[in-house]
Amino acid sequence: MSNLAQRLITAFVAIPTVFFLLWFNDFSRIALMCFLAGVGAWEWAGMVRKMYQGPDMRYLSFASSFAFTLAWALSKGGFFGLPAVPCVVGMSIVVIFAIYIAIAYAKVPIENLFPWLVMHMGAPLYVGLWGGLNVLMMGNGHGLDQCYPFILVMTSMWGCDTAAYFFGKFAAGKGPFGRHLFAPSISPKKTWEGAVVGTLFTMGWVAYWTTCSSALAVFGVEFNIVKGLVLGFLFAVSGQAGDLLMSALKRWSGTKDSGNLFVGHGGVLDRCDSFYLTAPLLVLLMHFLQNV
Repeated sequence: MSNLAQRLITAFVAIPTVFFLLWFNDFSRIALMCFLAGVGAWEWAGMVRKMYQGPDMRYLSFASSFAFTLAWALSKGGFFGLPAVPCVVGMSIVVIFAIYIAIAYAKVPIENLFPWLVMHMGAPLYVGLWGGLNVLMMGNGHGLDQCYPFILVMTSMWGCDTAAYFFGKFAAGKGPFGRHLFAPSISPKKTWEGAVVGTLFTMGWVAYWTTCSSALAVFGVEFNIVKGLVLGFLFAVSGQAGDLLMSALKRWSGTKDSGNLFVGHGGVLDRCDSFYLTAPLLVLLMHFLQNV
């Protein structure tokens, strides 16, 4: 079976599953986000493990990223009918940092200690603490209307990746297209042409949904076509930067796919690499615009 066929089959299964879990209720929604964060950190720790001698940190990375994502949900309040707990994120940071540092001092050779510690702590910090901000885009209760900002980011990243992939695949080498490599030392198949097409698609998609729907109404920020296009451009740039970041991590560790959770697509970090940089960007940008 071709890779494209595997991708399509996985998409037909995964997309309805994700939308069902987002639609169902708080528990399914937050559980999905915590699970994906945990698996993404597991994959990250597995790649770092290849490069530095030391204990296997995949289980702790899973638990730490899971905990950070859950902490963001608890800090917001409303989920599971619980009140906000503002200090829970800070408490989680202190505890998890202490555990990582203690393990490094006790188990890691001194020549590897600092790069081992920095690279392993990068998993819960990037995927859990930073990426976990995505739960702040979600509301409480039943229905997709509680997740419109999340869905906007998710579909924008899918669309950007898909547009760039298919344009790069079918236009490569035809005339002047597909010949200008974007970052050959990191991801040799990516081209400037694909990046531009993905960016244009994302700008149009975001501009349409921010001006013609209530996708971001929960933040109380007014959008017009210009603001929508600018936001779409920021989505595309940050999404492709996140993609390159994970590609660099995989190339550094000699890994083809970060995992195999999504057949034909790879792991969580293969499929959600764009999302984990862009979703927190939207959260912080909206909070900034609310206060200017």
